[in-house]
Amino acid sequence: MTAGTSHLLAQAVLPLADASGVAWRVLGAMGALVAGAMLALLMLVVVGFVVRARSGEPLVWGGWLAVVEAVFRPLARFVHRTRWVGFEGMKIPDGGFVVVANHASGLDPPLMQFAMPRRVRFMMAAEQMHPAFGAFWRGLGVLPVTYTAADAGMLREAVRHVKGGGVVGVFPEGAIERPSCVLAPFAEGTGTLVALTKAPVVVLWIHGTPTLGNALVDPFVPRGRATVQYVGTFDFAAEGMRDPKEITARLRAALAKASGWPTRDA
Repeated sequence: MTAGTSHLLAQAVLPLADASGVAWRVLGAMGALVAGAMLALLMLVVVGFVVRARSGEPLVWGGWLAVVEAVFRPLARFVHRTRWVGFEGMKIPDGGFVVVANHASGLDPPLMQFAMPRRVRFMMAAEQMHPAFGAFWRGLGVLPVTYTAADAGMLREAVRHVKGGGVVGVFPEGAIERPSCVLAPFAEGTGTLVALTKAPVVVLWIHGTPTLGNALVDPFVPRGRATVQYVGTFDFAAEGMRDPKEITARLRAALAKASGWPTRDA
């Protein structure tokens, strides 16, 4: 090999070697970030189990979902500094019931669950249920809302669940409030569920949560102090109220009164 050929070969190989070195450094940095994230999640799991063990209360969910719960509980407690207001006066219904709350952020479902000592099955817009989390949705027993005729079957399942002693969680606004701190219209299906089950309704007001509007990102964004406030338990069946529209209006009025927030009609 001549000197000229060696020089040309070196000129061709050296940039490749430099690029390879950069690539390895990038991969190493990415690996470190992933390892750090996994370590942080592991620490959250450990803290979550310790906090629950010290409080003497078992995790609501079992199996692998208990690990997810153990991650989100310390997030709610230490990152979002969640306060639980008024729950000392709450009496949990003996049988099935419905939980209703405003929808301020993507953090609302876990906060609603943490406020209840029993498992909650959530009604959730199907368009928000990313297929990549299919096992998660199935594990939680989510009731998908499609705003089509298919919802009749979902509603029958929700009614069956409540009448069987279960708990169903509903965010009647259907989507995260925009603008924030203004109650959107409530879907009449909420009143229909309550009327068909004749079950009590526990109403919660959630505020001070992240408001980026992304259900997957919100739980990990520290912002101020989240508050979950018990508004009251309503037994419309005992009052003889059967009209879904009237029930829906009463629930919205209760949240508007508790929050002091304005309402919008569209």
